[in-house]
Amino acid sequence: MFACKNCGGNIIYDIKSKKLVCKKCSSSFAPESVTKENDSVDYDYFETTVFTCPQCGAEIMCEDNEASSFCTYCASSTVLTSRISKEKKPDYIIPFEKTKEECIGEFKKITKRAIFAPSELKDSKILDQFKAIYVPYWFYEVNQEGLFKVSGAEIHKTADFVTSYYFDVNGYIKGEFEGICRDASYSFSDDLGERIAPFFTEGKKKFYPSYLSGFYADISDVDSIVYEHEAEELANDVAREVVSNASCKGEYKNMKIYLSNDEATEQFNTAVSAKRALFPIWFMSFKNEKKVAYMTVNGQTGKAASDFPISKRKFAIGILLLTLLFLPITWLIVSLFPQRTAFATLDAALLLSCASYIIYYVQMKILQIKDSGSEDAGRFYQKTKVVYIKNKDKNELLKQYIRQSIIDIVMGVFYVGMILWEVPFILNISSQGKLFSIGAMSGVFRVFLIVGNLILAAIGFIRAGKLKNSAKYYGALLGGILMAAVLGIELINAQSAILSIISSVLLCAGAFLTIFDLVLYHNELTTRKPAHLKRRGGDAIAEDINNFDM
Repeated sequence: MFACKNCGGNIIYDIKSKKLVCKKCSSSFAPESVTKENDSVDYDYFETTVFTCPQCGAEIMCEDNEASSFCTYCASSTVLTSRISKEKKPDYIIPFEKTKEECIGEFKKITKRAIFAPSELKDSKILDQFKAIYVPYWFYEVNQEGLFKVSGAEIHKTADFVTSYYFDVNGYIKGEFEGICRDASYSFSDDLGERIAPFFTEGKKKFYPSYLSGFYADISDVDSIVYEHEAEELANDVAREVVSNASCKGEYKNMKIYLSNDEATEQFNTAVSAKRALFPIWFMSFKNEKKVAYMTVNGQTGKAASDFPISKRKFAIGILLLTLLFLPITWLIVSLFPQRTAFATLDAALLLSCASYIIYYVQMKILQIKDSGSEDAGRFYQKTKVVYIKNKDKNELLKQYIRQSIIDIVMGVFYVGMILWEVPFILNISSQGKLFSIGAMSGVFRVFLIVGNLILAAIGFIRAGKLKNSAKYYGALLGGILMAAVLGIELINAQSAILSIISSVLLCAGAFLTIFDLVLYHNELTTRKPAHLKRRGGDAIAEDINNFDM
């Protein structure tokens, strides 16, 4: 607690006035003018109250006893234990500029676009749970200075020849970079941090503990080494570009410097230093069954980002509406082929089924990445003590992308090829009345389309089985079985109107089960178990390590 110099009352930082304001006498003070006695003695540390959640082990700093009744990270109403602690002083702080009302307004904008988000997220009582939290960040500064000697090349290509020119480039470089920031909290997701970025570091202030009065602050627990390579690579990329441009003279205007990141660090004497900073984030945890979803708003710019779970009720209504949208397509096909209503209905159901399996296939690949946790470098390092290198050699990245996408490319070519093959037959039927098939689609096309959907279902189900942080669901498997039954009907008796109607029902049921399966996976992976940190207590760390997918 910081005391008012005039009346001794509690003073807190006011976002609008950017000053410390007394609750009793309304006196205001500049943050740098208010300190505690202990803070002035030790310039590297400051004394504060640290609250620890007994449920998840999360720790936050706070000058207000309000923190003792609610955990910000696991949304538990519980009595937090507290202790007086000396914490390392950050070098910088970006004070809050957006008020709670502005935060809620920005959050409401993204909830309007999230049509399947739970309705509770629009409830004013829920939105009032947003807390102003200072999240720790690493603020990297990079210096490059010294003589260098590197090799450069310029390549000219013609129809008959490839000519390469090689050069030695000598020079002196001096460069400084700052403002490369990454979050230093294990509990705070890198993904959310990137989605509410950027923070404009021009607004940073020298840290004074009084800025925290009336606010929460997370404890820094991610080592600076985790992101140092990113700052180093960004600086080296700029240096390579600058040296390349400066060396382009006369007829050689496209010369490039080719250096690996390690070579560039050595040649340009790249040195990275990390400073501590606190950045403002409006934060709310929303409980969804046994997990929580995090809602965030940038406290400086108002940019909002959240991991929205999907409301099962809204999803069911959405599927119903989507089904109704397919009715005009069915009616159009029926009007073109009035004698083949059952088969036209089958064609529309097959298109719906095809769309659902493509969505399932693509989304399962996205969920695999989220499930692995490798996109969160802090979490990866906490569990493996290995720095995760996101930016690899560009050629290697291209090869890796092609290897990972080969099935996607093959399936894409398959579907496009089938459509291009089928369109002339559909046009031939509608324009000349020739019956190549019983419905709008040819029987051969139906069979191939069903086979393609079965392949997508199988691959998607295999991907789902590899998820470590989610239970296993069987909607897609049941949908695939129904699809296989339809394939059997098509191969045995494709001309039966009754069997075509039955096939239509089976396809629609399979499409619904498949997408509902995806909803369940999405809800599990966009929410998370509250963090359990080894140094903070909690017994889930061993299980987390065993389940971690490298």
